[in-house]
Amino acid sequence: MGKEKVSPLAASENSVKKYLSGKEWVIYLVAVFFYTNMTGMIAEYRKAYLVDIMMLDENRMAFFNSFTSIAGFALSFVYAMILDNRKPKNGQKFKRLGILAAIPCGLVTFLIFYAPSFIANNPNIFLAYIIILAVVQGLVFYFGNTVNLVAMVMSPNAKEREKLISFRQISSSVGNSAPLVIVMVMGVIVKAINHGESNTALNYLLSAGLCSVIGTITMLLGMSVVKERITYKQEAKKNPLMGFADVLKNKHARIVLYSEFLKSFRGIATFMQPFIAAAMLGSSSKTLFFALPVGIGTMCGMLIVNFLLKRLSARVIYIGSGIYSVLANLIAFGVGYLKLTREDMSWLQIPFIICLWLVGLQFGASNLLPHQFQADILDDLELKTQKRLDGSLPFVLTIGSTLSATIASTVAPYILYGDKSIIHYVQGLEDGTQQGLKTKILLLFFYTVVHGIMMFLAGVPFFFYKLTGKEKDRVHEEVLAQRAMIAAQNGETTEVNNG
Repeated sequence: MGKEKVSPLAASENSVKKYLSGKEWVIYLVAVFFYTNMTGMIAEYRKAYLVDIMMLDENRMAFFNSFTSIAGFALSFVYAMILDNRKPKNGQKFKRLGILAAIPCGLVTFLIFYAPSFIANNPNIFLAYIIILAVVQGLVFYFGNTVNLVAMVMSPNAKEREKLISFRQISSSVGNSAPLVIVMVMGVIVKAINHGESNTALNYLLSAGLCSVIGTITMLLGMSVVKERITYKQEAKKNPLMGFADVLKNKHARIVLYSEFLKSFRGIATFMQPFIAAAMLGSSSKTLFFALPVGIGTMCGMLIVNFLLKRLSARVIYIGSGIYSVLANLIAFGVGYLKLTREDMSWLQIPFIICLWLVGLQFGASNLLPHQFQADILDDLELKTQKRLDGSLPFVLTIGSTLSATIASTVAPYILYGDKSIIHYVQGLEDGTQQGLKTKILLLFFYTVVHGIMMFLAGVPFFFYKLTGKEKDRVHEEVLAQRAMIAAQNGETTEVNNG
């Protein structure tokens, strides 16, 4: 593959030239899709597996959620240091990490849904087992997430980068929802093989195995093909505390930090998804019928956001999406409430599905725009500090989200089930529709209204966010010129891989 010499005077040329080949686009997006199959399988079904299959009580579930959240955050401090201080080899910083993480990511995804009988039969040993797996999961998927991070450095062209990030998020969202289809289809296959008897535990295990194998193979392929095309400054080993301090001093990063803190309380709502599916449709394996319209809405929402970005700033779109989220979720709750309480209004099933699609539209902004904000803030930080803080920025941004997500995941089991719970969900029912009417209504309330409120609050800090429009363009142009200048001082030219 040839190299192109880029002088400092040609820095602005980097902002208009296209660097990615069609092959690189396709293989990268496929890798992202199947990587998020693995993360989606864990996110969507581990809760249902632990609560309804392994019958983990609410106290152990709450301890598991809180301990793994806190431990994972503490360990991510170390992971961020490793990432920030990793020296590029042949101009590539993320590539080898993604390749090394591929097989462990696949293995952990499978093991999360598998427990030998001598472990499963002892509640305390089983708790220790799933905690260890969750800690290992945090390690391998932190570095496996370089599959996503690499998009920020695959092109020095800001427009091409934004387009790649947009398509990456669409691929990621679809991939994250794909296990819902996989589990449903696998359930049909298992039932057919098992003489008409369903086996949810086997269904989850086989689905996780399929996601693991394909995810591992495509990660290896995708990270072998991608190229990083920015100039990494040759630096002495970074003091991680200085990197974190640099991020915290950045007013744009602090605004995103506050927003992520508020947004992650929606974890209470997302925790309820497999259980409301069980209560309204009979089984958590039918979560697809809730998640599919939301997922389709998310994809449509991303396309709408990309269209709106040509006319409005990302800041305005994000604030507007929060207001929209409250309204859409209130409407969804109202329609769902009527559907549950009025047997003579069974026709409301279709309007309810449409409402879920409307709710999904908001995810287009909440899933896509934070990654664009993060890419812009990395440029701003690089301009001000002359350092790439690829590990420090995500770590600091997760301080708020980890705190709120820990609170949400600790409180959610106590809200959902147990003698002192609010919802009083009954574990292990073969037919989930046997849950009480009050239980179903409360599940719907937490799934919709609570989510809408959190997304509205997440948009409030962005009233004070200024790194958009002309200011964002100015920062990007100046950081390109700075890279070219550094390259000229070190070796007269910057080498950029041609896609």
